[in-house]
Amino acid sequence: MAKRLTIELLAMVMLGLLIGLLGPFGTFDNPPAVRMLSWAIWLVAGYLFFRPTGVVAGWLCEATGLPRFAGRLIALAVASVPVTLIVIMMVGRMSFADALRSPGFWTMYLYICVISAVASISMAALFARGTPEDAPVAAEGPAEPVAEEGPPVEAAPALPLPPGFGPVRALKGEDHYVRVIGDGREELILMRMRDAIERLGPVEGLRIHRSWWVAKDAVAAVRREGRTAVVILTSGHEATVARDMMPQLRAAGWL
Repeated sequence: MAKRLTIELLAMVMLGLLIGLLGPFGTFDNPPAVRMLSWAIWLVAGYLFFRPTGVVAGWLCEATGLPRFAGRLIALAVASVPVTLIVIMMVGRMSFADALRSPGFWTMYLYICVISAVASISMAALFARGTPEDAPVAAEGPAEPVAEEGPPVEAAPALPLPPGFGPVRALKGEDHYVRVIGDGREELILMRMRDAIERLGPVEGLRIHRSWWVAKDAVAAVRREGRTAVVILTSGHEATVARDMMPQLRAAGWL
């Protein structure tokens, strides 16, 4: 996690320096060093608001079934408000109350939204690993390759986990990362969910949600909630089952 945060902060600083060099939104009249430093500070300050807001929006999407894109829009709209206040207070040397009453607040807010969208797209491009996983994926772990004539098919490499990690009990997708849940420990790896599942090998489990794969021996209980269900893991985690995965859970005898 520390590595991810470091990369994201460095990316914000570099993007701020680049935007400052271009000098958009009326900042070009300032000396280059001043505007580059200012934009770097603004983007880092924005990151401190956008990062936790984005995490909360991800939880909201997971709990309500909202598309991830909608969650990011909500996070952008909400977090742009405090960032706008910070920028107005710094540029205009205003107090908090004066910044709130500033006639240019909403204009600056739109500017901040645009910059935030650019930063979000840049971050997604930085951490992208192939095609996004918008399509539903079938359930029962990775399919074994069919033997055919020709050169043998090499097995997929194992997950990049530290020595002694132990058996994988669950995988949880978090943006461009996958949280690997084991017995009493977790590890965050930069990888697509689909690729992580392919690297599990012959482990019996189900992909119960776009963001969750669960090993069968890690299921402590399954709680029904209306037309869907919640899988309770032995680790204490709770994973919501996607509605279209309910037939697979019944077929596997989990319900």
